[in-house]
Amino acid sequence: MIARIIDLIKVGLTFFQKKEKNEQQLDVQNRHEQNQITLEETSKGFTWRQGLGWVLTFIILLNYVIVPVLAFCGVVLPILPIDEIWKVLFILIGGS
Repeated sequence: MIARIIDLIKVGLTFFQKKEKNEQQLDVQNRHEQNQITLEETSKGFTWRQGLGWVLTFIILLNYVIVPVLAFCGVVLPILPIDEIWKVLFILIGGS
């Protein structure tokens, strides 16, 4: 009886190890494909992803540098909501 339980545990562990190994291989393949897409886009020149990255970076610079400096000088500007901008910028960089 104990031998059957041990065999069942071994089979379960090998199943999960194989599943985990397949997920890792799929993740590596997805990263490789994304890198190939990025290389193709950068060889084209200026693309929409680069433009969007520059715009989002300017908005972050505006919120954290320009608005506080102008506020110190007496000019008050509204601060833009930054949560969604961070999310989109991290997705563009390659995060999830």
